[in-house]
Amino acid sequence: MTGWTAPEGAQPASSPPSGDAPPASSYGIAPAPGHGTPPDAGSGYGYGYGWPPPTPAAPRPGIVPLRPLGVGELLDGSFTAIRTAPLASLGIGAIVMLVNQALFLLIDDTVLQPQTRTTTDGSTVTVTSDAVARLGVAYIVITLLMSIELLLLTGVMAAIVGERVVGRRVSLADAAALLRRAAGPLTRVVVIVTLLVTGTVAVAVGPGIAAAAAGAGTGGAWFIVLGLLLAAVPVLYVWTTLSLAPAAVVLERQGVRAALRRSRKLVHGAWWRIFWISLLAWLISVVISTILSLPFRAAGGDLSRILSGRTADKLSFTALLMTALGGFVGGTLARPFQAGVSALLYVDRRMRAEGLDLALAQAASAEPQ
Repeated sequence: MTGWTAPEGAQPASSPPSGDAPPASSYGIAPAPGHGTPPDAGSGYGYGYGWPPPTPAAPRPGIVPLRPLGVGELLDGSFTAIRTAPLASLGIGAIVMLVNQALFLLIDDTVLQPQTRTTTDGSTVTVTSDAVARLGVAYIVITLLMSIELLLLTGVMAAIVGERVVGRRVSLADAAALLRRAAGPLTRVVVIVTLLVTGTVAVAVGPGIAAAAAGAGTGGAWFIVLGLLLAAVPVLYVWTTLSLAPAAVVLERQGVRAALRRSRKLVHGAWWRIFWISLLAWLISVVISTILSLPFRAAGGDLSRILSGRTADKLSFTALLMTALGGFVGGTLARPFQAGVSALLYVDRRMRAEGLDLALAQAASAEPQ
């Protein structure tokens, strides 16, 4: 992990040393004759007359160039990390998704089964207020599970990305060893961030769930929607601000409080950029997951019947199982990709703020060929 530990008092790489003015040539102004004029300055085609010197290509020993990254490089780098270390990324991802989807299946089979009543004509319909309350509870639990899933996978992908950025090979055993060393702090960070996010959602939608359970029907649903709208801003702010903490735990071996502070410091001044890139990665992961899970969902049947109000057929276990299998297959690829983008955002922020690209280039050049 050479180069990952944050230096004390780190300054952005672009900042000049304290008290020293940058050379005039760094602003595109030719230095005076006899003071470092480039050899080709008098040719008329050189860079000594206002043209900046050519920028050497950034070294790329691994999945991304060692310089601040563009959006496309962040997305491509995540896919490349998965492609070049498939057993580590997809193997651990599959384990996380298997546990996740098993819990989803349990929730769907217990929480989402609707209460029914018989009408005067002998048909059965779903009790609307009951369905709304159940969906509200399911939303809170699903938010809890998805938060745990993504934060854990961010730690997994940080371990993989940290090696692949400098061109080192990483196996499933290597990634597991790195995660074992960081298991305690990483688990606590995941719990704290998840409780902050899920607790905010629960407080916001709780009144709507209570109203629906008391028989408010569609009124409870509107309360739940209003609560979600009110919770959106604090949830997105907290999530984005603390999203780099798992990477700080794994790569810098930070404690819980230090990792949370580290994430806030790295996100400061770049919140909107990290938010929009994270949102884009999430949208891409949703598309990937949906495409891969469609055959399973089609085989399992249409789950939207729970809200139709015209039929009270209970969701069959087979339909729920097929949906869970689809989620497992789609999530095994999509979620590590999304987590990989978060891990690369951590790398990008450190290269921009602390000149990490220089330290990583030195570490990569010291690797045996």
